[in-house]
Amino acid sequence: MTVEFQKLTAEDLSVGQHLIWPIYDSNGAMLVKQGFVIKFEQQIDRLVLRGAFAKKTDLAKAKQTPAPPPPVEDKFKDFSPFKVLEEVSSQLAISLASADTSEFFTDEIFSLVDDIQRACHRDSHAALASLFVLEANSYPIKHSVDVAVLTELIAKLRGFSVEDRQSSIAAALTMNIAMIELQEKMFRQDQPPTEEQQLAIQEHSRQGVMMLKRAKVTDNLWLKCVLTHHEKVSGEGYPHKLRGEQYPEASQIISLADIYCAQLSPRFYRDPLLHKDILRDILLDKGETVSVEIAGLYIKELGFYPPGMIVQLANAEVGVVTKKGEKPDSPIVHSCMRPQVGNYNAPIKRNTKMPAFTIRRVLQSDDPDVTFERRTVWGFDES
Repeated sequence: MTVEFQKLTAEDLSVGQHLIWPIYDSNGAMLVKQGFVIKFEQQIDRLVLRGAFAKKTDLAKAKQTPAPPPPVEDKFKDFSPFKVLEEVSSQLAISLASADTSEFFTDEIFSLVDDIQRACHRDSHAALASLFVLEANSYPIKHSVDVAVLTELIAKLRGFSVEDRQSSIAAALTMNIAMIELQEKMFRQDQPPTEEQQLAIQEHSRQGVMMLKRAKVTDNLWLKCVLTHHEKVSGEGYPHKLRGEQYPEASQIISLADIYCAQLSPRFYRDPLLHKDILRDILLDKGETVSVEIAGLYIKELGFYPPGMIVQLANAEVGVVTKKGEKPDSPIVHSCMRPQVGNYNAPIKRNTKMPAFTIRRVLQSDDPDVTFERRTVWGFDES
């Protein structure tokens, strides 16, 4: 059955109200998810100018549904990093789609940078878990936000200043600005990139810098990272084949985050690589792509079982890794169910360094034993 879309006008959108239907672009890819709150009139103008669409069935249903009340400001104790990062994704989709028409593009991106740092500060384990827990409405947008979260965590571990971390996160959010539509298309196609697509990929970092400069971005580190995030320490990257210390550490951090998140995500033409396989590849790389020091930070931060991963324990319980443990192979897990018994009323904390609770295997999110919502185990108020 063909889905029919209707182009939206400014009258269809309101500031300060939760969207009760998603917004799509002209290709039918979701731009903004249901529940998003438009904060500024300028965002409405840019969405309409770019071309915003909704499903006709959603619009018809909305006419019969009363408008929800305005959102209540979150208190710190109720503040969910997951909700913040979902909001970042929706805002980023709007900003990237209208960079050439926005007068405040730099301010918008740095506002999202602040939100990412706030989410990571609130609970770094939950922020890291968002890579596994949050669903992707748009692959390129989710990918950029995931890379930005990892960039903040690793750059902080490396001792970067707040300002340099902010510029690096901004670069992670915008590194693929010149190939957002191409990324979405390649994610959905059932074959590897064509020769034409490969050429576009090779040029996207240079094109991205040009677009950012047209959007009045002047931050040197931001621009440098976007330009060089596909270089390699070995000198075999692009576009300038930088070698060794010519390759900025900030770009190396973004590069490895980009590689990790891309391999973690499923594609139509290949299955996602498991976390342990990606770690193995990082170890075997031996400083060819990024320095050994940067690779070591990723292995230290991610561990064998990063937060958000679903695991089964020796006692048969199935749960979610919620926090790193004393050793890389013994994280803290919150058990959520046991096969043949069912879901628990409340998650139970387990320390996997204890023999009864050691990790037996890793499960995928579509495993039939995964009958619970992962993000709820952190206990954030997400009403």
